[in-house]
Amino acid sequence: MSIKGSCHCKATQFEVSEAPTSVTHCTCSFCSKRGALHAYYRPNQFKLTTARDRVSTYQWRSYSCQHHHCA
Repeated sequence: MSIKGSCHCKATQFEVSEAPTSVTHCTCSFCSKRGALHAYYRPNQFKLTTARDRVSTYQWRSYSCQHHHCA
């Protein structure tokens, strides 16, 4: 059973193949301002349904993660 999700304004939409087994509460300044919770999926479990050129990306200084979000 796939699950559809989006940002609050619905500009960025996605589907995942199943409900997350757990979520992570990030305490970095970017996430804590937004109350973000993160679930982790393998690439084959995630589908971005918004055109990629309509999504903005924030990259951490360590270059280890990217956060995709609506502009």
